[in-house]
Amino acid sequence: MTETQETANRKQYVDIDEALARVRGNKKFYRRMLGLFLGSGEFAAMDEALAAADYGKAADVAHGIKGMTGNLSLTALFKTSTRMMDTLRQGSLDESALAEYRDAYAKTKLYVEEVARELDAEV
Repeated sequence: MTETQETANRKQYVDIDEALARVRGNKKFYRRMLGLFLGSGEFAAMDEALAAADYGKAADVAHGIKGMTGNLSLTALFKTSTRMMDTLRQGSLDESALAEYRDAYAKTKLYVEEVARELDAEV
């Protein structure tokens, strides 16, 4: 994969340009927010709520994840958490939405860790 392809692929998960525009170019602040994302307990809370089949709680957690990922421009995870929230609010679990959410979370986390390392080198 070329560097341009890798950048385009990463942008599907972490849109750095959009994120930095949101924080007026403050890389140090954005890096700190990415650290909060990486340390967030929301993802464990989602797993616990789903394991208990507590779809109401899971929908609330998905709503929080949606807000966090939207603010950080974590595009793919924002989209999949929105879909999860919508189906969970209907009182059901869509297995394909869950698979997409888990895949988006895993890839987003890897890219966020990568971006965090890059920002650490810059700030």
